[in-house]
Amino acid sequence: MTLSSSTRYEKSLKCSPVFSGLDDNVLKDMLKAFRAETWKKGICGLLKDTTKRFHVLVSGRLEITRTHPDTGRSVTLWLLGPGDVFDIVTLLDGRPHGVIPVALEDAKILFTSLPMARQWINTYPRFGRNLLPYIGERFRHIENFAADLAIHDTMTRLARLILRHVDPEHPMAKDNPHALKLINDLPHEALARMVGSVRVVINRHLQHWKKHSIIDYQRGNLVVKDLEALAAWCKDLPGGTKYRGSRHEGHL
Repeated sequence: MTLSSSTRYEKSLKCSPVFSGLDDNVLKDMLKAFRAETWKKGICGLLKDTTKRFHVLVSGRLEITRTHPDTGRSVTLWLLGPGDVFDIVTLLDGRPHGVIPVALEDAKILFTSLPMARQWINTYPRFGRNLLPYIGERFRHIENFAADLAIHDTMTRLARLILRHVDPEHPMAKDNPHALKLINDLPHEALARMVGSVRVVINRHLQHWKKHSIIDYQRGNLVVKDLEALAAWCKDLPGGTKYRGSRHEGHL
């Protein structure tokens, strides 16, 4: 089956914030320029191609990381899920971007050339209008991450990370109203990369919260049990809701 006739891929594009609202015929034309491939779990070896291609994540999760060439220490710039696109930095400036995409599980990818994606911005105004706020969101994330590193301690950064991923529309929200998206089953090492820390420190903080019944682990999934107590480590929740109260003792 060709991509242009694949209902599955068309539905995947419709679920992407970058392609949502586009006419069905436009999506079919775009699919003709896409190719599909699977990235196996682990570090992606296609770094040269990522400077030439525009990717859409159909399934799976990708960490977009930077790694120190000597120490090997890594930090996660973005955690991407289905519907996300990359590399938006190279799309904008056409220059190589020193990031490493890491597949957290086998991931299905659609890709086309960067010149084709730039052409779509001019050809399909809705695509361009969708892309601008998406890019703004990605850059705002980096801005917040930089501010967190400079302003907040590790425990606060970890609390803010968890709170940002609480998803009231998660399929598991019926049983757990504080269900998490994307990060729910990540190992502590991956969480550490997302807050600029190391595994042993993250493990210590999570154990502290578990001891105070703020979080728990169910079948290998991180679960928030007391949202307000976790939010007490932060100034506010993502929606701006303010929480007051003293922090739990044992701050590390």
